[in-house]
Amino acid sequence: MKELLQKLIAKTILISAPQPTIWEKIKYAWDVFLHLAPIAIALELVNWWFTENRQFGIFMCIALIFNLAIGVIYHLNRGSFNFKNFLIKNIEMIGVVVVVYFMLEMLRYTAGDNIVGESFRIFIQILTLLYPTSKVFKNIFILTKGKHPPKFIMMKLYNFEKNGDLSEFFKTQKDEKNITNDDVSAN
Repeated sequence: MKELLQKLIAKTILISAPQPTIWEKIKYAWDVFLHLAPIAIALELVNWWFTENRQFGIFMCIALIFNLAIGVIYHLNRGSFNFKNFLIKNIEMIGVVVVVYFMLEMLRYTAGDNIVGESFRIFIQILTLLYPTSKVFKNIFILTKGKHPPKFIMMKLYNFEKNGDLSEFFKTQKDEKNITNDDVSAN
């Protein structure tokens, strides 16, 4: 990366130098453009995405940070903390979240800007956010010996992981028909 940046700076300086021919200047300008344009486009897309999805982006970052912190506490309490595994597993989680989210987001854009697309966008964001959040909940549930989060929340979480029914997840009544106590205590 450093070498590429040095070449781009050198070519940019050469564009303004009196010695190169006009064709060399055009070639240097074209090379600089070809190397910087994809970076500029990518940065513009990331900026656009964060502008459109600011709240979700912030919440996802917070969920990933909490997952890191609670994961460390969980594994230190269990005596199973290994920094290499910690790093690999968290990089893997971030990679999975990013890839799956953007693949689902491509499907959403295919649906268009309508009620179906908007509903699917909300579902995708909740689904994606629940991946690190559910790990935090499960680890806290184990660390507190089942005291917190409340068991009915854990039941809803496990049910959602089994059937993906978002309306059941947000219902206010308990729904324990799809899960057993063994499922909750196993994690």
